[in-house]
Amino acid sequence: MDHRRSRIAGTEENLRARVARLLKEDPKPRVTSSKTDQADLFEDFPVLDDDGHVKTPMSSISEFLAYMCAALPTGDLYLFGGVLRDLALSGRKDFTSDIDIVVDDDDWTHLVRYLRSRGVVQNRFGGFRLKVDRWPIDIWTARETWAIREGLVEYHGIESLTETTILNWDAILLNWRTKQIICSPDYFRQIRNRVMDIVLAENPNPLGAAVRAFRHLCLKDARELTIQAARYLADAAEKYPADTIIKSEIGSYQDPIIDPAILRFFRHIDISSEDSIRRQFDGASKILQPLLL
Repeated sequence: MDHRRSRIAGTEENLRARVARLLKEDPKPRVTSSKTDQADLFEDFPVLDDDGHVKTPMSSISEFLAYMCAALPTGDLYLFGGVLRDLALSGRKDFTSDIDIVVDDDDWTHLVRYLRSRGVVQNRFGGFRLKVDRWPIDIWTARETWAIREGLVEYHGIESLTETTILNWDAILLNWRTKQIICSPDYFRQIRNRVMDIVLAENPNPLGAAVRAFRHLCLKDARELTIQAARYLADAAEKYPADTIIKSEIGSYQDPIIDPAILRFFRHIDISSEDSIRRQFDGASKILQPLLL
């Protein structure tokens, strides 16, 4: 039996329940990230009551999200990408993501001012990196998402963020206030069938993005690749030497698992046509089958 497949959250209701359980229990996450963690700056983050008085220091991510929602009376707060992807694919047991939070508000200057007053440094992409009770968090405003700011994706509302991710599995948001999930109509079908696709190949860290895509392949998250995904991986394998990819993975993750055989396969695959790609996949079952099944 495929135990990873059995752990997939195949519906919105199942995913919402997993998010609720994870953040309510607030365990120490097993984070494997290349990002530099700051000190736990929000250990004494104040919580205000209905009258604006300071209550006890917050101790959980749920309290932090509730505080941020209260500070955005005209906007909303969204969980985005990795945390939802990991929970959808395999649940809390294999959760290794940072938590990405997107603010959908035309004016978040008051939040920026507060974060800076707490010593949180704004990064070159306009967002903030911090920790709340051991949880690594990235928070930024929707319009400052890299692909939107660079003009690669036009912003028509928060839904536009589903067009800014590398992988289809990351193209999902959850409104923390309403618990509404925003994703493509095919999202949960692709999750259930573990179909890996490429949404947007451009990325400010192309090597890191390629490493993540190969890791998903080798972690057996992917059961099927679209033609776009095969071409993306082939381009990456040709652009970056195998030792460069593996060295980048070792520097970013605690558990390097990219198989050099997979890198060799994609380096030599003929991507001139869809028929050619399919024939080569059919003929490479000895390499790919143990990973994709």
